[in-house]
Amino acid sequence: MGTVPSGSPTPDWAALAEANERQRQRRRLLRIGGAVAAVLAVGGIVATALLLRQNGGSGPQAAEPTAAATIAVDGPSSAAPGSSGAPPSGSPATSAPASPSASPTGSPSASRSAATARLEDVRGGRPAALAAAATVGTAPGHTGPALLLHGSASGWAQTSSAVVDTSKSFTVSAVVRNDAAAGARAVVSQGTGSYYSFYLGRDYWGTHNQWVFKVQTAAGGEDSTSRQAFSTGQATTGQWVMLTGVYDAGAKKIQLYVNGTPAQTTSVSGIWQTTGPLQIGRTRWKNTWTDFWDGAVSNVQVWNQALPAARVTQLWNSGGTAAGTQPAAGWLLP
Repeated sequence: MGTVPSGSPTPDWAALAEANERQRQRRRLLRIGGAVAAVLAVGGIVATALLLRQNGGSGPQAAEPTAAATIAVDGPSSAAPGSSGAPPSGSPATSAPASPSASPTGSPSASRSAATARLEDVRGGRPAALAAAATVGTAPGHTGPALLLHGSASGWAQTSSAVVDTSKSFTVSAVVRNDAAAGARAVVSQGTGSYYSFYLGRDYWGTHNQWVFKVQTAAGGEDSTSRQAFSTGQATTGQWVMLTGVYDAGAKKIQLYVNGTPAQTTSVSGIWQTTGPLQIGRTRWKNTWTDFWDGAVSNVQVWNQALPAARVTQLWNSGGTAAGTQPAAGWLLP
């Protein structure tokens, strides 16, 4: 141990100890404060990271979207108040199956549209396509569907091919209402590009106004080779009538019935055989479509035989629906 120099003051050990303690406490406080600051800094960084993660890193989080619409199965969507009516992308509303009425193909609405674009054949094989101005509905004074026509060049129905073999016996019948005051009008006909082979409807010129069943007996499209069976009375307007035309190939005659009652019978040499489709509401004459029906047509039927008078009477008594023998084709039946 060294010796204290002579004349030096004696150290104040108590003061030195106190100063040293104060310095140690300051260092301790500084270390604690630094630790706290570090913890706070880390906490801030973590909190910021969490916030950014929740917001997708794009800034403040947008408000939660309001549910926009509920898809209704049988009707339009119902939008929530204050919404635009369009469901959020990827929401259940957009992924829900579409309703049958909204389906573009194979849906009940598409099937109804297809059905109203043609007349179904009761026998299943000969549907008739409808032109733009031809509609199917109901008509006063008649029970069951009716083809409603207005004398328009775009008001008719047509099969895709011939229905009647005019080289053999056949019968054609329809329940009709004529609304035209004048003009020839075809209910049912069949023919080729130039002329009809048979025609059931109204014949009209000058003062002549009669129901008619007429046929073309030879090729060439000449009026001189046409043969007619007329009604005994005038063709009516605004009344329902059942017209029936019969061709008996064996007897070589045509006959017209009006409301089940025989009218005129006419001898013919035969009927010109054509391959054109059957027409409802128009006919082909000298390379022109003409005689467009104005009124209503219903209960159109064709038989591959000459119905006897008793069957035609039975057909009339049934309201034009049943002759006691199945038709080869039929349209607009109840």
